[in-house]
Order: sequence, then structure tokens, then C-alpha cells
Amino acid sequence: MKKFGILVLCVLAFSLIFSISLFAMRFELEEFRKLPADFKAEMEPITDMDMNYCSVIKVEVDKPIDLSLKQKVYKKENIDEDEFYFYVSSREDNITFQSSRFVPLTVDVPKGGLKIGTTYYVRLATFEDVDVTINVEPKDARIIVNGLTWEQSKGNLLPGEYVIFLMAEGYKEIMDTVYVSPTNTVFNYIMVEKKTMPVLQEQTQEVVPKSDEPFVIEFNDYRIQITECEYTQQTLTITLSITNMISERELTIIKNNTKAYDAEGNEYMPSNLEFANKTETRNLTHNLVQDVPTKAKLIFKDIKSPIEVITLLNLGLWDSVNRDFKVSFKGIPVTQ
Repeated sequence: MKKFGILVLCVLAFSLIFSISLFAMRFELEEFRKLPADFKAEMEPITDMDMNYCSVIKVEVDKPIDLSLKQKVYKKENIDEDEFYFYVSSREDNITFQSSRFVPLTVDVPKGGLKIGTTYYVRLATFEDVDVTINVEPKDARIIVNGLTWEQSKGNLLPGEYVIFLMAEGYKEIMDTVYVSPTNTVFNYIMVEKKTMPVLQEQTQEVVPKSDEPFVIEFNDYRIQITECEYTQQTLTITLSITNMISERELTIIKNNTKAYDAEGNEYMPSNLEFANKTETRNLTHNLVQDVPTKAKLIFKDIKSPIEVITLLNLGLWDSVNRDFKVSFKGIPVTQ
């Protein structure tokens, strides 16, 4: 336990150094290559401080921004709101792209280095932060993401990898490394009381407060609950109840984005999907009437070894308003 605490402190201390960039935007390099058909560097030559002719970098960004370079720029020319020419020394080994609210991106120049009087093409993609929801039972658990405490269960993060640390008095601590996708994401955790194993809530006709329903997620005006998780005859079946809380709309279960993981880290993709009275071996769409709980099943076949717990279930979903999104359940006990 002492070693675990030291590890946590090290992770949090390291993460604090980079916490300033959590709520910014990010560049990603899509292309960096020589552009032999562009004669900008030859037709409008400029020399650097060593009197060598500059290389020219033509940059295209997927959105209008005010882009600059960290390196010395001998001339900048705006082609459009999202296209630029930068004259730089051919001696540069790397280029750093920067803009307000963006995390600077440093990339190596193409193999062999920049050539004198040559134009290069760079394409940059931009990523904005996305909505992230971290549901935890108990509700008063402290949520720490990359060293920063969240005052609420909802926040904004850039797509990428993060460390989530959960603390609550009387419960075992949780530290989890997660990947935030470019779409809105929900993570669901159930903290285990010390010396107590989690159990799946039984179905009941009485109205139960949400705080007593560990395997329930409410997101994008859907209420999604795991009602059963069973392994029999080499088949794992996870049963869900999905309720649409606004006017009727279609919801699609995305098969390739739906995956389950066991205690050994093995990954499983459903062989069949059931949604209401429909069955499909690929993506399955159903029209959900408002406030009507609709049954869905994820069926995983040919699982040779018995499974006692699903450590993680990622459920991939899509609708016309929210587009792709995902909800996650953790620590689901499996009945045999």
C-alpha cells in the first residue's frame, strides 16, 4: 500500500507540470513533405543570417487560425485564413507550430533535412477539447485527473491519455489510465468498500434512488442500465435497459466500438446485437419512444474460459445529434 501511495504521488506530481495544457487545443501533423511543384522559394528568394537561401514551408490548417513558428521566420505570408508561407533557415532540424490556446507542436523536418531554396508542404489538423463525464459511486468521492481535482463530475479535456485517481473515505482507491476519444465520453466507476466485493443490483419494481444504482449512466438524455451479465455455454450475454428521456429518436449501437475486457485483459467484441425485437451481426439501429425502457443485449460467443468479472465495458453509440459517443462501465460481476 505504501508503494502504491508513492506511485500515486509521483504520477500526480509529474502530471501537475503539464496541467496547464489540459484545457487548451492541440495540433496534429498530418503531412510534411517536399513540394516540387511550388516554386515560391526559387521565384521569391530570401537569405537567412548566414546569407544562405531560405527554405519555404507552406502550411495548411483545417481551420482559420493565427499561426506562428517558434523558430526565426525571415518572412511570413498569409495565403488565406488557414494557409501560410514561412521562410526559415534550411539549417533548422525541427519546426514548432504555435497559436493562442494551442499546445505548441514540435516536429522533425523530413529525412535529410531542409534543402536550400526548396518549398515544403505541411498539413495540420486541430483538435478541440471534448465533454468528459466521470460518474463515481459514492457521489462524494474525490476525482483527480492528471493531478487536478475536479469539483464536478463533468469537465473538458483534449483527446489523449489521462490518469484518473479516485479517493473516498472507507473505500479502496482507484487509479486508472484512460484514453479520451475525440467524441464526448463517459467513464463510470464503482468504488469498492474495504473488504467488500461489488454486486450487481437486482431488478426491482420499486423506485430506487439513482445513488443506489451503480450500473446506471445518464448521458445525452439517455438512461442506460446494465440489468444482467451472464456467462453460459461459452457465451457471455450483457443485458441493457436503454431509456430515451426526450422526444422519440433513433439510436444506433456501434458494434466495432463496443468491447468488453475480462480480468486478464482479454478483449471481446460482440458477435450479435439485439435491440428490442431486432437482431443483427453488425450495427443495429432502433427508434426509441420517450420514457419507454427498451431492452438490448450484447452477445459475445465462443469464449472458451469462464469469466467472473467484466473489468471494462465500452458501449459505442451514435445518434444524429450527438454523433459518435461512448459510455463505459467497470467492475461488472458475471453470473454463471
